[in-house]
Amino acid sequence: MKIKNFLLIILALVSFFSFSDVQAEEISDYKVEIQVNQDSAVNVKETIIYDFGDEERHGIYRDLPYKYKNSAGSFNLRYKDFSVKNEKGDDYNFSISRTGDSYNIRIGDEDVLVTGKKEYVISYTVNRAITYFSDHDEFYWNAVGTEWNVPIAKATVIMNGFGIINTKCYLGKYGEGNECPVSQIKNTYQSLAENVGNGNGITIVMGFNKGLIYEPTQNEKIIEFIKDNWGIAIPFLVLIFLLWMWLRYGRDPKGKGVIIAQYSPLPNLSPIESKAVMDESVSMQKIAAEIITLAVKKYITIEQTEEKTLGLFKSENYTFKKVKNPDAQLTDFQLKLMEAFFSNKDNKDISQISTSEIKDNPEAISKLITLEGPKIIYKKLTDEKYFPENPQSIRLNYIIFGILVSILCITPMIFDPFFGWVNVLAILISGILIIFFGFIMPRKTIKGVQTTEYLLGLKKYISVAEAERIKFHNAPAKKPEHFEELLPYAIIFDLEKEWAKKFEGMEYNPSWYSGTNYSTFNTAVFVSSMNNLSDSISQTMTTASSGGSGFSGGGAGGGFGGGGGGSW
Repeated sequence: MKIKNFLLIILALVSFFSFSDVQAEEISDYKVEIQVNQDSAVNVKETIIYDFGDEERHGIYRDLPYKYKNSAGSFNLRYKDFSVKNEKGDDYNFSISRTGDSYNIRIGDEDVLVTGKKEYVISYTVNRAITYFSDHDEFYWNAVGTEWNVPIAKATVIMNGFGIINTKCYLGKYGEGNECPVSQIKNTYQSLAENVGNGNGITIVMGFNKGLIYEPTQNEKIIEFIKDNWGIAIPFLVLIFLLWMWLRYGRDPKGKGVIIAQYSPLPNLSPIESKAVMDESVSMQKIAAEIITLAVKKYITIEQTEEKTLGLFKSENYTFKKVKNPDAQLTDFQLKLMEAFFSNKDNKDISQISTSEIKDNPEAISKLITLEGPKIIYKKLTDEKYFPENPQSIRLNYIIFGILVSILCITPMIFDPFFGWVNVLAILISGILIIFFGFIMPRKTIKGVQTTEYLLGLKKYISVAEAERIKFHNAPAKKPEHFEELLPYAIIFDLEKEWAKKFEGMEYNPSWYSGTNYSTFNTAVFVSSMNNLSDSISQTMTTASSGGSGFSGGGAGGGFGGGGGGSW
């Protein structure tokens, strides 16, 4: 029994000492040699003595950050000339891949296992690692990164460069500002740290006299910036796509291409509907044209009155009176217009449109002008095939999507302050482009194009000077009926004054109009008053309804480079 217990104790002791002899992995020595060249390229040579202990591994890996973010966007370092050798100068097998924002250098052979101490000499050249200030240039570099997953026993950083005016060294975990000593021998600076530990790094800062190191030109900086920030190309890609969409779905079909003078309106379109076909958009600014149409068609009358204002001064006023109930001869919009204006009484004064009397039915008029009217007109013109799709819906879809895209430019910055103003601007411009194309994407059918050409012919006839009128064949005679027939269309074309001049001096007493003195009826004054009607209604609607310096506030891990590594 005693022998058995003795053997168990011996076995336990052997096991204890056997396990205690197992050596953990570490970096015995880490030496970084840095050479800053006058062409701004930096040569880095890392000599790493890696002790695998008793573990069997294929080799080590090294992560080198290359992509950084600042307030403008992304900034990428340019690495090249990678090599990995052993202490004898023989090449190691290695591969390079990108993982996240870092290059991953994988050193070793999948078919070979190593143990004990191995020396790895990693060399590379890095460009764009110099920061340019007004009074000096600077190399701010994480010589030993904070992301190694093994402890580092000793680390040495050797800095070489012509024209160095200042150096600093920081030791510790990321963000810590513990300074480490730097010694100097001529143009070489060295920093040595014992027992660096796990998760600690060494960051160095080298300052140079201004102008000794090549600084890229502004054009070179712009080119490199574009390479780093492909988001800047987004608006151009969006523009190309939108142009393709417009060419395929937004262009009007070709019409005859010849504008021939026309002398009468189209019977199936009201003035505002005609203007909507031409512009692919409904505007209520010319609603006076519809009111005059109702008068010409004997549904309402317009009475001129005079009101005293100050002393002997008088102002003109007009009263609309309903004389005939609306019927099937009117368009849906004209029916709604009659309903809105005469829902509570059979007369309405222009002078009262922007004051108290309009409040008898403000909701109906407001809805008609802003919502129902355009909706009614768009539906009619789409149903009757002037447009293949409702222009309002197309425009609205693009505008809403464009606004949502524009709003998206704010969201990333809330969660990522380094999203970059370039990316924000690219998204914002893309949204604006989408909104803009929303206004030009609606298109006409061939019927709509032919109608537009007809209306342009009518506009041509109305606008022509009297002296040129003889050039038109079969032009109607200057009669009152012709004047009042085309007056609403002259208003929508902004040609009412020109049209009125053609009928100056004409003895004309329209049955739908009465004034204080029929013999002094003046077409120019009359159409000017009618034109002001739209402004009065509009007034009614308004009434109703790159990085910081490492010398100042620097710290471990705050520069370029760094990263870490481990075994695999």
